[in-house]
Amino acid sequence: MNEAYGKVFTTSEGEEFGIIREAKAPFPEELSKMKVTAEDECGNYFIVIDGKVAFWDHETSEKIILANSIEEFISGCAEPSKVELKPGQVESVWIDPEFAKEMGIDEKP
Repeated sequence: MNEAYGKVFTTSEGEEFGIIREAKAPFPEELSKMKVTAEDECGNYFIVIDGKVAFWDHETSEKIILANSIEEFISGCAEPSKVELKPGQVESVWIDPEFAKEMGIDEKP
């Protein structure tokens, strides 16, 4: 699964899932009896059900089968598309205060 970390999985229809990263416990109670293989940056998980890789949506608890095997899943992963922003396009951002301290970012404008 390490080969998928930092990448996104794209379905044959072009829907993207990820950015994929190593899953860290504790996991939601609903997933306690499942094999959790990875997570994304939004609180969703990639799980294995009967050898197939599925995406578990943390808001709906919906499970979507993405690939018939871990190998198929990994082969469907690629680097995320670059996002190009124009000057002035971002009006504001929230930065975690602890992260800001670690990075030496002044929290006040």
